[in-house]
Amino acid sequence: MTSRSGPARTRLRLTALLVLLAVALVAAPASAAAAWTRVTSPNRGSAGSALQDVVTVPGTATSWAVGWSYDSSVAAYRTLTERSTGGTWSIVSSPNPSGSGYSQLNRVDATSTSNVWAIGYDTQTGSLVERFDGTRWTTMPAPAGISLRALDVVSSTEVWVAGYNGSSAAVARWNGNAWATVYTQPVANRHLTVFEGIAAGPGGHVWAVGWDRDYNAPGRPVSSLVVHFDTRTWARESTPNPANRNTLNDVVALDNGDVFAVGVAQNTSGGGIVPRSLVLRRQSTWTSLAVPPGEAGSTDQLLSVAAVSAASVWAVGYYNSPSSGLYEPLLVHWTANGSAGTLATAQPSPPLTVSGLASGVTATSAGNLWAAGYTSPPGAGNATLILKGTGG
Repeated sequence: MTSRSGPARTRLRLTALLVLLAVALVAAPASAAAAWTRVTSPNRGSAGSALQDVVTVPGTATSWAVGWSYDSSVAAYRTLTERSTGGTWSIVSSPNPSGSGYSQLNRVDATSTSNVWAIGYDTQTGSLVERFDGTRWTTMPAPAGISLRALDVVSSTEVWVAGYNGSSAAVARWNGNAWATVYTQPVANRHLTVFEGIAAGPGGHVWAVGWDRDYNAPGRPVSSLVVHFDTRTWARESTPNPANRNTLNDVVALDNGDVFAVGVAQNTSGGGIVPRSLVLRRQSTWTSLAVPPGEAGSTDQLLSVAAVSAASVWAVGYYNSPSSGLYEPLLVHWTANGSAGTLATAQPSPPLTVSGLASGVTATSAGNLWAAGYTSPPGAGNATLILKGTGG
C-alpha cells in the first residue's frame, strides 16, 4: 500500500493469531548498507502485545505503529497505537468499539500529523476504521461488506482500502464523506480472491495485490494477483508464479513508474510446504527477483515493503533459521544496480536474542527507516518490536 518514493507507507498482512515464534537466533550475513538497531517500545500489560504496521508522517519526525494487546480483564485483544515524535515511543489511547470484545489494528498510514488512518477488525463492527485528527483517535465509518486488509491514504478526501467481500477481492475509496466500492475482482474459474495490499501511485494510478485460488485444479494452486487502475479502468495483469502457492502481501508504487510487490511463494511438492520470499518488480512487465535467504537453507517470507527512493526499496518479514529452528526478522534491501538491481539481506545489530518478526516497514527519502513487529520471549507473552534503520 505504500505509494510514492518519498516517506513511504507500509502494508502488512498478519493477524494477531500468528503466534508461532520461539527463542534465540544466530545472525544472518549482513550485506546491506543500513544499520538496524532495536529501540525500546512499550507493551500494555504482560499478557501479550504486538505491532502490525508502522508509518512515518511525511515531512515530519512523527511515526505511528499499530497492533494489538491482550487485556486479561476482558479476555480479548484490544487496539494498540504507539507514537514517536523523533525520540521514544509511547502508547496513545485508541477506541475499542466492542466494550468487552476483540479489537485489533493491522495497518496504518498518514499524510499529516492530523490525518492518520488505521484499519483492523472488531467483533462488534466487523471491519474497523480509525482516524487520528491531531488530538485523539476516533472510530470512522467502514465500507460496507468488505473485510479490510490494505490501506493507502492520499489525502483527507482520498483514502483507499482493499480486502475481500465474500469470495471476491474488493477495493473501496473514501471521498471525504463516504465510502464507495469501486472494484470487485471477478471470480470466474477461481473460487477465492483476496487483496492484501494497495498503493496509489503517480498520476492517479492504483495497484491492488493479493492472491486467488482455484479449488478445482489439481493441488488447488494459489496465484499471485495484481490489478491495476489506470485512472479509467481496472485490469488484472499477468504476474509470475514461481511456486504452486503464491501470495502477495504488500505493494509500493514509485515516482519513476516502477512497482514492487512482496509476499511468499510456497512449494508443496513431496508432502511438505517450503516457503520462500517473493519479490515482483514491474517495469513494462512483471518479473520475479531472486531473494537471498536470511541464512543458508532458511525458509522465509516477506510481509511489507517501502521505498526510500527509486533506487532503494526495503521489504521485511521473517525467516526460520535451520541452525536453531527459530525465527528472526528478515530485512531485504533492493538497490538499483543494472537493469535488475541487487537484493541483499541485513540483520539487526546486536541480534535480538529472542525469536521475532517484522510485519511493517516505513521509509523516508533521507533514508530513515522503521520496522515494527513482535517478539516471542520464552515463557512469556508476545512483546512489541521496533527496529530503527539509518543510512537506507
